[in-house]
Formats: sequence, structure tokens, C-alpha cells
Amino acid sequence: MLKIMPYLLVMLLTLTGCFSAAVTEAASLTPAEGAAPQKLTPGDQGGRENKRVELKLMKTYRGFQAPTAIAVDNQGNLYVSNWSGGSVTRVDTNGNYSTFVDGLGSPSGLAFDNNGNLYAADYSKDVIYLLKPDGSKNVFAKGLHTPTGISFSRDGSLLVANRSSNEIVKIDAGGNIELVASGLSTPVGVVGDISGNLYVTNYGGSVVTIFVDGSREIFSADFGRPGVGIDIGQQNEIFAADNGDDCVRVIHADGSTEIVADNIGGCVAVLAYENTLYIGSWTAGAVYQYAIR
Repeated sequence: MLKIMPYLLVMLLTLTGCFSAAVTEAASLTPAEGAAPQKLTPGDQGGRENKRVELKLMKTYRGFQAPTAIAVDNQGNLYVSNWSGGSVTRVDTNGNYSTFVDGLGSPSGLAFDNNGNLYAADYSKDVIYLLKPDGSKNVFAKGLHTPTGISFSRDGSLLVANRSSNEIVKIDAGGNIELVASGLSTPVGVVGDISGNLYVTNYGGSVVTIFVDGSREIFSADFGRPGVGIDIGQQNEIFAADNGDDCVRVIHADGSTEIVADNIGGCVAVLAYENTLYIGSWTAGAVYQYAIR
């Protein structure tokens, strides 16, 4: 049954365009059920030369409500979006939980700017919120189309995956929206590399590269169904959630992949921060923290 739950939630998302279950975040977060995630050592990839990536599970944070996005501030505090709880939870470096902000619709993407402000995409309200360090919130940009994954580009613009309009847009500091790419296949996550190329997880089944000149190509089609989470590690590893196969994959330069974390029920959120990888599981209501080795 646990294995089936994330798929039922995904079907609901597809049919309604949002998920608005009224769930209130408990004052004391309790452990959630679910199988323990597995760490895998890279194996043979059909004779291809692979960059070796291994993960070691360090901590498990439990009690979230459909964790869809993860962010870490410059003090090392963890922030997790509760999709079905309409809130963002903060976990400080001592492991203390608190509600950082609530009253959101369906928070689906999180990203920090260089000034310590947190941005949250609200899927059901079609806006991006600017969340100040004190937890206050203001609308930063509106008129989006089920914004899902977000990240900052090398020029300081906020990249947004507009799921329902099949677009990637970028938003400048003034909240002005500019189209980057259209005609995608249900984009849900986006991240940029140091050269300015973008990598997009398409819920339709692939990861696409959008080059600086605007051209694009399928980077990898090895996924059951890519999730929101996609990020680039310190060694330029590209980690991406495979929601369809309940795992996280590393994508190599030739587009081949290896599974580095398996048995992540409802795998949606992924964040690479320094030498750490955070993975969110809808099924377990948990975030797993791995050391990257």
C-alpha cells in the first residue's frame, strides 16, 4: 500500500492541477512509516566509463507532509516544503523543528538567494513568495502556471519550471518574468551549471539540456518519471529524482545514469549542498541526509 500511495497522489495532481488536502502540521513531529532507503554502490553501466559516486546515510528527518523541496541556509539550517501542509518547516543544526512559514497553498520549490532570503514556489496559487529570515512573506512574482521546481542561475535570476504551460521562465530582482524555453513535456525541475546551460526534469519522462544559445536536446531518457528534484554537486555530478522508479540517479556526461539511492518511496525532492545530498520521500514523510563520497 505504501508503494502505491505516491502514485495515487500524482494521479490527483494530474487530474486537478493541485493538491489541497487540509493537513495541519503537528507541534511534535512523529516518525513516519516506510521502508528504509538503500544505498547502492555503482555497478557496470554497459561498459561505459562512470564517475564513481557513493552515498552514506547520515541522518533521517521525519514527520513532513509530502516534502517536495529542500533548501539549506548559510548557517546549515534545513528548510523543507510541506506540499500538503501548506507550510515550510525549519530544522536547526541542533535538530529542533519549527514552522518557518505557513498559510501557503502547495509549496513546491525552495531556493535561497545570496542575501539569505528564501523563495518559495506555490503550485496552487501560481505565485512565488519571498520569505524573509523572520518568516514574513510577500508575493515576489505572480501570473505563473503551476510553478514547481525553482533555482537561481549564475546571473542571479530565479529559474522557474512552469509545469502546466510547459515552460521555463526566469525572474529578475524586480519580479519581471522572461520566457526561457517553451514546448517542454511537463517540466517540474530546473537547475543551471556554471556555463549557463540548464537541465530540466520533464515529468513526461526525460531530462533535457537547454544550452546557452537556446538549443536543446534530450540529456537522459533513463528515468521512469523524473521528479521535481534536480541539482548539481560540488564535483559537477547531476543528481535527479526518479519519482517513477523510487530512486535518485546520477546522470553522466553521456546521458547514462546510475542509481545512487534506491527504495525512496515517492522520491520527489533532491538537494546537493556542499558534500551532502538531501532526498525527500512523500511515502515516508521523511528527508534523508547522505554524505557524498
